[in-house]
Amino acid sequence: MAKLSELIDKIDSEAGEGNRKKALLMIDKLLEKVPGNDVLLARKEKYQKEYDNQTRLEALESKYGIS
Repeated sequence: MAKLSELIDKIDSEAGEGNRKKALLMIDKLLEKVPGNDVLLARKEKYQKEYDNQTRLEALESKYGIS
């Protein structure tokens, strides 16, 4: 099994590429194996906020025809 730090790096790279939904899913899967990990919980909160902002922005862009 990969080290936790390697998995966190992979999650960070996914989020950096704009795949925040995938990063969140990866964090959820990892939290099943390592419940209560403060590092993962902090990243999940951060990426959830970024994902919410991204989806809100996309909805506004599609509503007003701005891209």
